Amino acid sequence: MNKLYPTLLALVGLIGCTQTAIDPDTAADEAAIREHIAQTAAANNAADTLGWVELFEEGAVYMPPGAPEVTTRAGLQEMAAAGFGPYAADIQIAPAEIVISGDWAFARSHVTGTVTPRAGGEAIRVDVKQLVIYHRQPDSSWKIARMINNRNS
Repeated sequence: MNKLYPTLLALVGLIGCTQTAIDPDTAADEAAIREHIAQTAAANNAADTLGWVELFEEGAVYMPPGAPEVTTRAGLQEMAAAGFGPYAADIQIAPAEIVISGDWAFARSHVTGTVTPRAGGEAIRVDVKQLVIYHRQPDSSWKIARMINNRNS
């Protein structure tokens, strides 16, 4: 019987580790994050500067490729307006992985599509990998706490 004790402890430990994987709340949280990702794509495609900024929590940090990090809401608004103004986006965001741990989560996604200069010209292909860290808000919604992306080409 004593030889079974370590095996039972290991099994109990495994069950404890996998509890969140089968937790029904995790499925609801994943669905909420997938909806947030869809809202992010929709805000980009609609050139909705304020809608895009509202997807970020206060104190969020955005780290765009080849540019300084953005750490203020005013900076997020300025950056979004600068991008949305001259370009019309038609992008999709496909999550490759979503991991939830309590009030924090991350999503690794692939962003594809095109942006077209509003003044005319050829569409520019978008091919970006993205890592977004989400934080649960007091009202149980999820907002972006950190975002980093990088071009694939």
